[in-house]
Amino acid sequence: MAKTLTAHATAELNGTAPLDGRCVRTRRQWSGLHAFEAQYDAKTSLPEHEHSDPFFTYVLRGSYTENASGTPRMCSAGDVIIHPPRDTHSNAVGHEGTASLNVQISPDLWDFLSSSAEVRSVTGRVLSDDIQWPAIAVWREFHRDDAATALALTESVALFCASLVEIRQRASLSISGRLDSAAEMIGDCRQRAPTLSEVASEVGVHPMHLAKLFRRRYRCSLGEFARRRRVAWACNELANRDRTISSIAAEAGFADHAHFTRTFRRIAGCTPAWWRAHLP
Repeated sequence: MAKTLTAHATAELNGTAPLDGRCVRTRRQWSGLHAFEAQYDAKTSLPEHEHSDPFFTYVLRGSYTENASGTPRMCSAGDVIIHPPRDTHSNAVGHEGTASLNVQISPDLWDFLSSSAEVRSVTGRVLSDDIQWPAIAVWREFHRDDAATALALTESVALFCASLVEIRQRASLSISGRLDSAAEMIGDCRQRAPTLSEVASEVGVHPMHLAKLFRRRYRCSLGEFARRRRVAWACNELANRDRTISSIAAEAGFADHAHFTRTFRRIAGCTPAWWRAHLP
């Protein structure tokens, strides 16, 4: 059972009132959407609570454990967690602290956006990999402030939900497990990228067949997938402001700072410098 919270306690958890160990840096609200960017001190704990409206969280840095009905959910940088209406959980922040974008959706808008069974099927689960890119698009729009922001942010949330449907449908391919193995093999950005023949041999699929099915599943080539994983790794490293962008670029396997910036902008929709500057 969720603990009964006062109106003030509910406001604290929704980001509209102070909460020990948390700093809400930016908050925006439009019809149907309430979004706020928050950072939490290391080892902060939130008691068991319930959110009446559905919302999703995109973890920008750090990690925390969310406990829902006795089931722990490890949430780390790059992950997305979609909470259904009246979701009950508690949170325990890791030793490095964490920061996240939280987007609360009105029930009417949620019913419209989650009309697909694929969207509802992933609520309460920790999602990673491909879903990070449409989540970043929501975060970018969140930081724009002009006459079109409300429309653009709502559109980015709608595209985020559409991406959930597409990702779930692609995951139903008959050799999905082998494609996951191929993705894992090429996903470590600090290792030499394997050849197509090496990956195909490892997962037991003909190279041409693997290349075709991999594109169908991930909507990109194996090489482009490897670049996306390198950029995703770099997103986490950019939170460490003691590191230079050039050193991160080199470790991620890019030729130089300029090459890294071009690829980062193409994949994430912003430059590494923008990302670091806006990261809580």
